[in-house]
Amino acid sequence: MDIVYFQPLKELLQIGSYFKEKLIVLVENEAQEQKVKKAEMIPCYLVSESTQNIQKLSSKKKAVLGGSVKANEFAVKAKVDFLLQPSGTKQFFDLGLAKKLAEAEIVTVLMFAELLDKNSFERFQMWKNYSEIAFYCKKKKAKFVVASGAKEPLYLRPEKMREAIAIILGADRNRMKEVFGVIK
Repeated sequence: MDIVYFQPLKELLQIGSYFKEKLIVLVENEAQEQKVKKAEMIPCYLVSESTQNIQKLSSKKKAVLGGSVKANEFAVKAKVDFLLQPSGTKQFFDLGLAKKLAEAEIVTVLMFAELLDKNSFERFQMWKNYSEIAFYCKKKKAKFVVASGAKEPLYLRPEKMREAIAIILGADRNRMKEVFGVIK
């Protein structure tokens, strides 16, 4: 399983089928959801505090784009399925949040594509933060995965590459297989 942003589905289908894995596509409205379902991919609503009628989406997959203390806490409060990118070049993740995510069974998702847009110093800061997030998740038994986070089809990364990055960050190989299995 990989998580990507909504984009031209024809190209995404072609590249996704090359990697032979299902894609979770982040959508923002019902029209996008229908297109994603028609393409036989899994829709996941990207929600935030300003999203109207979150209760209406209770039976659907939901994700929150983190990156601030407020957004990360909202993910726990809203009981979403995924917390995307909980920190960037600044760290907004701690043991307390990892414990809350573990209790709520929310999967923390580190987006590989975010690294591509950064200069070398910002990339170093993000790697440092990613390793701390992985450490906190491991310590509190919270689930985390590395996803492509692609906004364009050519930025998709194969599962083996994402798994290798997670292992470099400190994930256990057997645990990663379990977490990837949960997403299905």
